[in-house]
Amino acid sequence: MDNQQAQSQFNSNQTFETKSKDTQSQGDIQDQLFQYNDKQMSQSLNGFINNIKVSKDTKMKKKNHLKNEQRAELEDQRRAQLQSANQQKQQIPIKQQQLPVQQQQPIQKQQQPQVFQQKPQQLQKNIINLPQTSYQQKLQGQKLATFGMINGYSPQNYNDDDPILYQYHKQVGLNMNLEELIDLRVQAQYDYCKLKKSESQRLPAMVSIITKDIEQYVKNNSSIEAGIDLLCVIDKSGSMEGKKIASVQQSLVQLLDFLSEKDRLCLITFDGSAQRLTPLKTLTQDNKNYFKKAIYSIRASGQTNIAKGTEIAFNQIQQRKMKNQVTSIFLLSDGQDQGAAEYIQRQKDVVEDIVTIHSFGYGSDHDAALMSKICKVGQGSFYYIEDVKLLDEFFADALGRLSSALAEKVQIDIKCAPFIPFQDIKIQKTYGDMWKQIEQERLYQIKIPQIASDSRKDYVFEIALPPYSEQILDEQRVPQVVQVFLQFSNTFSKQVYQKVSFLQLKLYNEDEQIGQNDANADVTREFLRVQATEAIDLARMKCEQSKNEEAELLLEQMKQNILTDEKFAKVSAQAINDIDQAKNASKRKNYVNFGMKQMYQMSVNNYQQEGLNAQFDLQGKQMQQLDQGKFQNKKQLKMVQEVQKRKP
Repeated sequence: MDNQQAQSQFNSNQTFETKSKDTQSQGDIQDQLFQYNDKQMSQSLNGFINNIKVSKDTKMKKKNHLKNEQRAELEDQRRAQLQSANQQKQQIPIKQQQLPVQQQQPIQKQQQPQVFQQKPQQLQKNIINLPQTSYQQKLQGQKLATFGMINGYSPQNYNDDDPILYQYHKQVGLNMNLEELIDLRVQAQYDYCKLKKSESQRLPAMVSIITKDIEQYVKNNSSIEAGIDLLCVIDKSGSMEGKKIASVQQSLVQLLDFLSEKDRLCLITFDGSAQRLTPLKTLTQDNKNYFKKAIYSIRASGQTNIAKGTEIAFNQIQQRKMKNQVTSIFLLSDGQDQGAAEYIQRQKDVVEDIVTIHSFGYGSDHDAALMSKICKVGQGSFYYIEDVKLLDEFFADALGRLSSALAEKVQIDIKCAPFIPFQDIKIQKTYGDMWKQIEQERLYQIKIPQIASDSRKDYVFEIALPPYSEQILDEQRVPQVVQVFLQFSNTFSKQVYQKVSFLQLKLYNEDEQIGQNDANADVTREFLRVQATEAIDLARMKCEQSKNEEAELLLEQMKQNILTDEKFAKVSAQAINDIDQAKNASKRKNYVNFGMKQMYQMSVNNYQQEGLNAQFDLQGKQMQQLDQGKFQNKKQLKMVQEVQKRKP
């Protein structure tokens, strides 16, 4: 297919979709389906992608998932079982070979392990058990041993988690068609571009994942939401004594109100060492009373070792018998523990499960740099808590996003692959540290743990258009510039989906006349978001060098550049608000008291489009945010507003 014929078949935002029709149980591991070879991906995206094939053979998937040595071990086990059965037949008299059914059952389970118990026991109608095969138990033990060696501790047994209530566990099999709920787009700020003869240009562009509201899609079951396994890692070191630890206790009691029977909670405390305060238990009313007693028993003393607390959390995650749809760690601390982020990264790398980490920094003296690093490890949000009265709103924001998780194991590959004679067009710049460079200026990758329903994720980059002095022919005028490949799993059914989208530009010579070329409002707005965030980062660095006045001037110049550009001014409200907040935070007195923490929070949450950012008035008092909606979805807004209504 030549270039002209190919271009006639595609529009700039045309999307092609395929999905795996093989619904798998919760016990199946999908990691191998989620990963694919970068080299193969590059080859498949070289030119146009006409077909994406996803295997429909469940048995083949399960077989290919195992490594060679694992397959061999399973075969050895099977042969050993058969050999043992034959020996028993030879040794046992014929009259004794007919065993009672109760004695036969364990042998049957070993020969044909089950992921789910098909019928709940009569005495336990409201739960489902997940028996493990001997191989699964051995594999889990190997992972746990590795985890212990990395972190330098002797692993304990934390496989005493409560079963998930049966009525909520049924949602695991929910087979939603995510093709109807998730939209993939790639857009540039302008669709028409003039190539200059003697200088290069930069063109802002972005990849967007936009999700619909699951409650609108599943109208007959509007209560569908993800169950959460939440592990709270609580700082009880000496620096938390007094008002901080009291506010933590109050916050945790409030947290119980946001969780329901579908969720499970585990409390872990740390100072110089760490301990698991409670197992991973369901949030029944009796258990909520149990949690309250545990919360009020917390006393502050000792040193600070955050990584000791998180290692127990990851240990618990590794050993749990059942898994909810979403797993998250809430770290509540004043964050005074240098080097903790690196330890936590190594802990997380060992765990195969998807785990987000949200950090809640207490007080004006907490280490905001550390707390922001830790939340980046788990790709969560950073919440700065100066006024503890607002903490319940931050909890509501974080839990609202977790419970509305729609897709997981999201991987985006962005490739710049224009055709001759525009092969020198490339990706010049990316915004945010979520971008991983696979091939310089050509291929980038983004991985995110989850996407919530009724939300959007926008990833901004800039395309470099080199000088071009040749005459552009009609058949060359609309080249394909960027190809985007998206892969994700259904949070409930674990079904895997894929989508592809393309960006085309209409190119003209510098001396050609073109009609009105309006800027894309969505791309312009998000481009301002990341540019303002970049300016906030630079201003914070100047403040660190005691150049606060230069920081304020830098931010003011950024603001004026936005307001004097007509295409920017129309969509600049969000960026201007962030800049004004950062300018106030940059003042010398404010920066010491709250400004540094606020600017760190704005940077982390704005790049990731997550979290409810702290807002401060001119006197440095943390304000309640009555006008949310910056990055929040409908579920988050509803939960936060309900909390606010209950306040005097």
